[in-house]
Amino acid sequence: MPSFLGQGFALSLGPHGAELALRGGLWRPRFQLLESVVWEAQASDAQRGAALDALLLRHAAAGSTLHVLVADVWTPTASVQPPANGGTLEDLQAAVALRLRAVTDGTTGWEAASEPRVSGRFVASALRSGLLDVLRKQCQRHGMYLVSVQPLFAAVWNHWHSALASGQWLGICSAGVLTLCVAPKIHMEQLRRLDFAAQDAENPHWPVDAAQREGLRLGLPVPATLALCGAVPLPWRDTMRAAASARRGASVVYLGPVGDAPSLWGLRT
Repeated sequence: MPSFLGQGFALSLGPHGAELALRGGLWRPRFQLLESVVWEAQASDAQRGAALDALLLRHAAAGSTLHVLVADVWTPTASVQPPANGGTLEDLQAAVALRLRAVTDGTTGWEAASEPRVSGRFVASALRSGLLDVLRKQCQRHGMYLVSVQPLFAAVWNHWHSALASGQWLGICSAGVLTLCVAPKIHMEQLRRLDFAAQDAENPHWPVDAAQREGLRLGLPVPATLALCGAVPLPWRDTMRAAASARRGASVVYLGPVGDAPSLWGLRT
């Protein structure tokens, strides 16, 4: 139970369940996994809310803080171009709403989040209002403070981006999906999510070839290095095969297993 300043909880949410960890420390958080719960992929918000209610009842304490990571599959994301003749916050918010409408098929019931800037493209994400309502309701019910709700890719980016050199792209592998965080400079400007099949996982050139194709689509140069993390297939991590890939225009660097909540928290190696 949290008992002193800087201690609270971290919760990861995805289609198949949730994981709750104790979070301690202000500047360099430390984590202790408390419990995992499982639910059906087609579970309703009410069913997920009931599972979270029971989970927090078993572990949480009133007055605690809660940081939430949300699976990327639940966070539609798009790259946003700032308006050419508009630099106000209202202009940027309107551009975000218009762009996210496309990736959410124009449906209602979404809340947007971004760090807008007028100097270049930036990434914006959406999250269903129903899921946010569940989190807010549970925090209110248990007397907790909802500090942050963050897509997993953003947390991984924040963890690794300072280690990236100019011209490097970050690739996050999870459950057959490669998420490419494209940052020609210091800001993430594009995010591309690519499904890969079992045969692709056996091809050491696949991630480099995929990055090349996405670079052409985006009008960007091929990355000098593709830095991969998460559940990276072994053939992509083979140093000799990576060297072979380097002769095709880019090299592959394996950063480590950090690509999901437990490994990001330091609970899984």
